[in-house]
Amino acid sequence: MKPYKVISLDMFQTLVNIQGRTGNVWRPILQERYSEERATELGGLLLSHYYKAATTIRDSGVYWTSKEIYSDCFQKVFQQEAMDYDYLQAVDILFAEHRLSELYEETEHFLQRITGEYQVCIVSDTDVEMLPDFYKSYPIRLFTSEEHLSYKNDSHNRMFGEVIAHYGVEPGQIIHIGDSVSDVLGAARAGIKACWLNRNQEVWNHEVKPDYTVKNLDEFYELL
Repeated sequence: MKPYKVISLDMFQTLVNIQGRTGNVWRPILQERYSEERATELGGLLLSHYYKAATTIRDSGVYWTSKEIYSDCFQKVFQQEAMDYDYLQAVDILFAEHRLSELYEETEHFLQRITGEYQVCIVSDTDVEMLPDFYKSYPIRLFTSEEHLSYKNDSHNRMFGEVIAHYGVEPGQIIHIGDSVSDVLGAARAGIKACWLNRNQEVWNHEVKPDYTVKNLDEFYELL
């Protein structure tokens, strides 16, 4: 792999794992009706609404904060499931659980190594309020969709454009790693090298391919 000057990182499912927090989101909402099965079912329903809403919003060229999107999605879930719960309180619970996401076991060592060798940033399609704050212990610049009113993979491509402008380097001197399609497609559109973090051995089904694919952050570091 050629040398890079900047490493750009996704947050959720790249540096931290949010999946284990699903039960904690739904336990206070369901209370005595809570079960793991029901929490998984409702979590899947919420994500289904989220992905549909996020895609529609992104394709329309407008911007909604994560709080606005999740507020709309919780309202739809509660209406669909005939549940009587304050959707704003549900959003607060969801955001709090995102902030408590656990680091993957290799994340801390990985960050210690790369921040000593490269300029490093986090690029996340979220509100700042959702993010764990461990990154503040490192010399890491944060770029969020909330700050720039844009998403990684929208027609404006402002998120990665802001990364390029901030560091003042050629796009090809930046490499972005993330787990989602938006991470790869958005970075590639900006001329940034894209590395797909495929922890679950999924199949890539898109015309634009990632430049690299790895199973974990340690494997990514070895490429560097």
